[in-house]
Amino acid sequence: MRQPSPIGVAARAPQPKLINMFHGGKTPLVPRDRLRELGYRLIIVPSDLQRAAITAVRRTLEAINRDGDSGAVREGLASFAERERIVRTAEYLAIGS
Repeated sequence: MRQPSPIGVAARAPQPKLINMFHGGKTPLVPRDRLRELGYRLIIVPSDLQRAAITAVRRTLEAINRDGDSGAVREGLASFAERERIVRTAEYLAIGS
């Protein structure tokens, strides 16, 4: 069965619209400006983000397995301070104070 085009769906759906785009999916990739013209206001890419995370985790685990630590991939890692900021450690610790 043929998948509906995001262009055809956009013409029939009320505002606002969300589209799930990713490389290798059934929905053809459409440029962001064109999607905006069609009324799409939110583009999500969870598959691409998951696949990127999987690749990064594999590379890090391979380095740890091979070398005993992640030193070989340290340039690709977020700093510890950045990690703390992103996961909002200070905010969570303040809740318990």
